[in-house]
Amino acid sequence: MANRIRPANYPKLKDYKPTRFMLPDSHYDAAKADRAVRFIENLCHTKGRWAGKPFWLLGWQERIVRDIFGVVKEDGTRQFRTAYVEIPKKNGKQLALDTPIPTPQGFTNMGDLKVGDTVFDENGIPCHVVAKSPVDDTEQAYKLTFKDGTSIIAGERHLWNISDDSGEKILTTLEIYQMGSAIKIASSDRPKTNDPEILQNWSISKENNPQFHYLLDIQPVEHPVKMQCIQVDSPSHQYLAGTSFVPTHNSELAAAIALYLLYADNEPSAEVYGAAADRQQASIVFDVAKRMVEMTPALLKRSKIMAATKRLVNYSNAGFYQVLSAEVGTKHGLNVSGLIMDEIHIQPNRNLIDVLTKGSGDARTQPLYFLITTAGTDRNSICYEYHTKAKDILDGKRIDPSFYPVIYGLDDGDDWNAEESWYKANPSLGYTITIDRVRDAHREALTNPAEENVFRQLRLDQWVGSAVAWIPEHIYDRGNLPIDFDSLRGRECYAGLDLSSTSDITAFVLVFPPRNETEKYIVVPHFWLPRETLELRVRRDKVPYDVWEKQGLFHVTEGNVVDYNFVRKTINELHTMYNIKEIAADRWNATQLITDLEGDGFTVVPIGMGFKDMSPPMKELYKLLLEGKFIHGGNPVLRWMAGNVVAEIDAAENIKPSKKKSTEKIDGIVAWIMALDRCIRHEMQGSVYDEPGHELVII
Repeated sequence: MANRIRPANYPKLKDYKPTRFMLPDSHYDAAKADRAVRFIENLCHTKGRWAGKPFWLLGWQERIVRDIFGVVKEDGTRQFRTAYVEIPKKNGKQLALDTPIPTPQGFTNMGDLKVGDTVFDENGIPCHVVAKSPVDDTEQAYKLTFKDGTSIIAGERHLWNISDDSGEKILTTLEIYQMGSAIKIASSDRPKTNDPEILQNWSISKENNPQFHYLLDIQPVEHPVKMQCIQVDSPSHQYLAGTSFVPTHNSELAAAIALYLLYADNEPSAEVYGAAADRQQASIVFDVAKRMVEMTPALLKRSKIMAATKRLVNYSNAGFYQVLSAEVGTKHGLNVSGLIMDEIHIQPNRNLIDVLTKGSGDARTQPLYFLITTAGTDRNSICYEYHTKAKDILDGKRIDPSFYPVIYGLDDGDDWNAEESWYKANPSLGYTITIDRVRDAHREALTNPAEENVFRQLRLDQWVGSAVAWIPEHIYDRGNLPIDFDSLRGRECYAGLDLSSTSDITAFVLVFPPRNETEKYIVVPHFWLPRETLELRVRRDKVPYDVWEKQGLFHVTEGNVVDYNFVRKTINELHTMYNIKEIAADRWNATQLITDLEGDGFTVVPIGMGFKDMSPPMKELYKLLLEGKFIHGGNPVLRWMAGNVVAEIDAAENIKPSKKKSTEKIDGIVAWIMALDRCIRHEMQGSVYDEPGHELVII
């Protein structure tokens, strides 16, 4: 039995006041709120150093529980039907730095992997590393030895797909160690590669472990072990590790609420469902709930646990908690009394959440849909729709008495580098999350541009522009110096022209090279949009194009497409002010405008959009930004586009901007890269006509 004396350093909520979103005709029922809090705090933590200890609610958690279950309408039923909780993630799940990770080019140690590298998911399909944690040696490490003689060293919180006599489940390394029984860990499919070393090792592993890897021994490592975790973009967020190709993964409040809805909500024949983007993600919460029941005798004697089908039955009210698969077609007709939906930011579309929340609980007097997630990157997703609704309610812009909003994260004006901001976004910081871990992750974000957005998304719960940040804000902002436009008159400059399509943004960026060692490169962008689609874009994209137009940052042409004659006219006007030496343009997207500009006397230089042509100037642009050698005047449009860029990386570590993977527009950055290419080439090599192989393709 866990010690039920609350630790002194685990403070209880004081001076609770009901949420400001309680309706005038609703009231706070302290008895109902106390019942929910008491139920949850009689459960136990199931993971890490807290395993087996009482689930003492932190202040922010208790406030959520009291608001959801204590605020009731005149008839005594809950006011809130949907609770949306957005909060940063805890720390990742770690493996030793020398763990061999299969890649298409052979084995690479965990410590040598870089963001953008290709690994394999549990089905042998290539996926990419999108984030790496800082190196850590403070977590207890365990050595797992398998029957085939291979071994892996992992942190105590690492997750594994295991199988035992009770069925399949997801357990931490510590939980496996505590079980002390025969464990089987899932095997993998053949990796999609031709690398002979990988295929030979996989064949040997498959011969020894046709379906499972049999765990022979697991022991704690007595000395500190340097470890890291990676985040991958596979659908299941799993990747293969070790020479035996073991699949490995990359919430307790949600699990506790699921159990309350099943056992203590006084709902006859309760139907509580767990859902996520895939069944394995939903199973994480279920497996925590299952362990909580196993550790609580009063619940266990009332329960039947069906681990294989992910079903937990409560005999006392004929209710159940069931994990759902992600197939939408089989979900119609459910009589939902409770829904726990985890990490909705990775939902591929709105279909599953709509079918589970719209009409499925109409036969229930007070269904509860509990949605918990971290911030995402896709501003066109169903999660961002919920985020926007929650933010609007919190800001007083929208009213929905049935919707309970919770967002722990940074506002746009907050300094993400300040430690006080970290505490604002992480209500558990200092209790279940240590400040040293966040400091380590922040240092990594400052030195590695690919890590900044990951830090801000997962640690600070910010909706960032792209999954892999190419230009961090603090690097871009080094160019926020005012531009003296009068001093630019008559100066030589080079331009990049990104036309996209006539219905989209057209970007024209001028780069003025320094005339001596004390000067910096100066960047002057111009953008065009069609008038008739402007209002639609503001509503759809949630981007202030209309404000930017009023600030003189956008040229708006009449009609529903960009008028290239207007673009041509503006470029010619700019040429009367500045000495535009060359204009770089996409060789495969040339139009009549290019022909007209050449007819006007401009030198138009074709440039490819592939790795070969884009990688050198793109890397040089970042280098110059890092050195503070650009002045862009803090242009907000260019700044927004810089935050949207996703850098695509090939096997040779060449990079290019990816318009397909970038979540928002990046046209200005592409034009900037092209302009810099011409600028640098001119400084180093002379005229374009000295370079072979340049042909402008007119389509």
